[in-house]
Amino acid sequence: MTVREPLDLSFQGFPEEAFAILQRLRAHPHIDQYRKDKPGIQAHIKTPFKHYRNDLVVNWVLPSRLALETEKNVFSRLLKNDFGAGGCHDNRWMAFYRPGYRRLTDVQLSHSLGPDGLKIGLYAGSYGTEVLAQVQAAIAQQPERFLDLLNDRLSDNRWTFRFYRGSGAQRKAHTFDQPLAAIPEALASADGVWLRTRIPAEVVVSDGPHLVQRVLDHIAELWPLYRFYVQDQPGSGT
Repeated sequence: MTVREPLDLSFQGFPEEAFAILQRLRAHPHIDQYRKDKPGIQAHIKTPFKHYRNDLVVNWVLPSRLALETEKNVFSRLLKNDFGAGGCHDNRWMAFYRPGYRRLTDVQLSHSLGPDGLKIGLYAGSYGTEVLAQVQAAIAQQPERFLDLLNDRLSDNRWTFRFYRGSGAQRKAHTFDQPLAAIPEALASADGVWLRTRIPAEVVVSDGPHLVQRVLDHIAELWPLYRFYVQDQPGSGT
């Protein structure tokens, strides 16, 4: 992983109003609220997020020579695809992905802006059943290495490891925020696996453009585990 020095930044930060809008969408998760806040969503969420994306590309993806899709369908939609019910999410997230995959089917180095802040995480699962199976196979083949990489993150208490099986009322989740003595047996049959940290909203706002450096530091912390997950597959970089 290579990062440009000094950073070349166009991102100016996410303002307080971005989080106020997302709080309103959390309280009223419907298209009517989305329409009321649409100008602010464009100005305070979507436009800054594009600059944020561009800065990650310029300062990390290109210098690292990563074969990742960084333009097409890398952002989630706020409006739900719920057959006309008019639901709306209270967060917008982004992830680059490798050739041959889609954002939802690849291992995700995700960036999720929600009412409480910005979450940076590494996820495999949901629609990405193929990559989740690859991750679980890699863990089974190299359990000690996986445990070392995971515990390296859990040891600084900013990160949370979580995996789950099932959906809806049947979902059973396991959450850990301290280093593990052994790999939980249930991980082998999980439907989704997360390692994630959160930058609080007030820190995101106060960071302004310096948020990019903080995020790049988090990506660097996740990078060894990401490389383990993709196991040197095409597009994963070096």
